[in-house]
Amino acid sequence: MDRRLIRTAVFGSPDSDDPALCPETPDELDAFRREHADVTIWCGTMFEGGCGRRLTTRRCTDKICHFAHYGTSDESVRCSRTGRGKDSADHLYAKAHLAAWLHAQGLTAQFTYPEPLGSAVLVQLEDGRTLLVHLDRNQPADWNGDSWEIILGPGVLVPAGILSERGYVQRLRFEDRPGGGRIMRFGTEHPGQGTTWDSLESVTLTPRGLNTTTRPDAVRAPLTEGPRPQQPPAPARGTIIDITSQPASAGSARQDDAVKLAVMHLDRALREQPELLYTRVGAIKRLLEKDHLPENVARLRLALKRGQAGLDQRTQERQSLLQQLHQTPTDALLTQVSKLMNDANVSSAEREMHRVAREKINAEQAARRRRQQEQSAAQRRQREAEQRAWREQRTPAREQEEAERRERAEREEARLQTAALQAEKERAEKIAYLAPFVLGALKKAARERRVTTWLEIRERTGQRDLIRLSYEDRLSVLQAVEKKTKPDAPLWSAILAATGTPEALNLYRDLATLLRRPVPDDDTELLAHVAADCVRLR
Repeated sequence: MDRRLIRTAVFGSPDSDDPALCPETPDELDAFRREHADVTIWCGTMFEGGCGRRLTTRRCTDKICHFAHYGTSDESVRCSRTGRGKDSADHLYAKAHLAAWLHAQGLTAQFTYPEPLGSAVLVQLEDGRTLLVHLDRNQPADWNGDSWEIILGPGVLVPAGILSERGYVQRLRFEDRPGGGRIMRFGTEHPGQGTTWDSLESVTLTPRGLNTTTRPDAVRAPLTEGPRPQQPPAPARGTIIDITSQPASAGSARQDDAVKLAVMHLDRALREQPELLYTRVGAIKRLLEKDHLPENVARLRLALKRGQAGLDQRTQERQSLLQQLHQTPTDALLTQVSKLMNDANVSSAEREMHRVAREKINAEQAARRRRQQEQSAAQRRQREAEQRAWREQRTPAREQEEAERRERAEREEARLQTAALQAEKERAEKIAYLAPFVLGALKKAARERRVTTWLEIRERTGQRDLIRLSYEDRLSVLQAVEKKTKPDAPLWSAILAATGTPEALNLYRDLATLLRRPVPDDDTELLAHVAADCVRLR
């Protein structure tokens, strides 16, 4: 099989460090797609050579399944990731597993990636200790540095003198699991004895080091040397489970990875993507219904408590701002509320309050403009009356000067009106010009049984103006696209809405309102609605 393909990627965004490994077989890829259906995949910038573009999965039978750049063929993509194996993602997998391992012990840490990217992971614990995961096989580890403990990655050699002097060396390795993803194990190497490998659940972090099956004195020995923690570490587990005698099944490993992934996604939503918080909390609840392992249930319940608290806080903030907006509609409040209306748990009543307030503010703005126009017209009439009253008292020269001034003012007013009409004409022409390109791209995407985005349409059609359109202009373009769509036919705009982004769903919902078509208020039901329309369009 040809293995010069993109095997590793990241979930969520180009700058994410949440690693993804593409399964090799078609059956495992099908399971991978189902498990990660609501997560985007990217050629991450946290990889050496990553280009930051979105990826999709390729299901192959003549070679291994792999990732490919979204919307393009492999030959047209300029990306050096195709020449790198899955080991190039070891730094991301090490960070993800170490973070989950420390969290299970009640510990938190800061993670950094020293240069060159992928050569190491630096773990800074809250009590001042530093763990260095050395992954570079071409450079020796700095055993005389400031690191409290050094953990060697796969294939990293250790000088015999260092091993004899220390009496042990800590290692880690990765194993692929069915359906995508990797499992990490800790190992302890002793002189002349080789390396004994343990699961993460069998290893704890103590004041003296990593407590493993072949180095249990890390727990029992008193702390006589080395840096003293500023805070007492979490107590070690009472039972040490040897992975060689009680191996974890593939199913439990996959479920454990699903729990870790769900908790990581929830934490990311709490920090950076609050509009996705409702979806992430729902995923935690579904896992709690299926997973009955005590350690997983405990982690999921803690995560659910954090997520529900964040969700309640965001809901209270939204409802409070909506009440203020209802009582005192202002542009500033409307802007604040609009940022919170993309959440998946926004009720139809809240959407209605937002819509009524927006229409009220728009009506007030229109009335304000009319009053300003009327005041301007009244002032103009008053000036004209004053001019007529004073005209008889003016000398011919001053009257001529006043006439010229008035003529200049009229020309300026005419110029402004002409400019406004020209701008509106150019906007209408631009929308009429872009609409056929968008319609053609949507029809082509429907024939190819895929969805598309505004960015992809711009790349495929070469129309750069598409990505610079405002929200209202995009809505006008879609309205022009659907001008000839029959009332009982599905909207071509469903191809855009099926991407599921908040803006795409809001555009589709506003377009349906303009076309007097009923659509669900709930985002999940709306996604099902547009997915059914996509099937009809294909």
